[in-house]
Amino acid sequence: MASFPKQMRIKNETQIQKLFDSGKCISAGGITLKYVRSQTKLKVGFSAPKRLHATAVTRNLLKRRMRESFRLQKHVLGDSFSGVGYFIYTKKVVKSSSEIYQAFTALLTKWKDCET
Repeated sequence: MASFPKQMRIKNETQIQKLFDSGKCISAGGITLKYVRSQTKLKVGFSAPKRLHATAVTRNLLKRRMRESFRLQKHVLGDSFSGVGYFIYTKKVVKSSSEIYQAFTALLTKWKDCET
């Protein structure tokens, strides 16, 4: 059964700052992934910028869809995968759950194959 526990979420401000200072980027389907491969357990975060989506309802909808897509597909990364990633929704258009799911398929596959 797929789950997304709180221990898997980024809560530390220093981890987020490290991601944006020295992390690498991959993009697919209007979603950008900033990531750092590290020795820590897998931790992820999600955001939808306010400048692209003015209402909180829309931002929350997009983040919910991204979290669900990640939860359903995190098995692609494998159990021993370690790293920190931050998913940012970068399109102005609100995509459906299935389109976001397909973007996550591509993103997670690329992230797994990255060496750094």
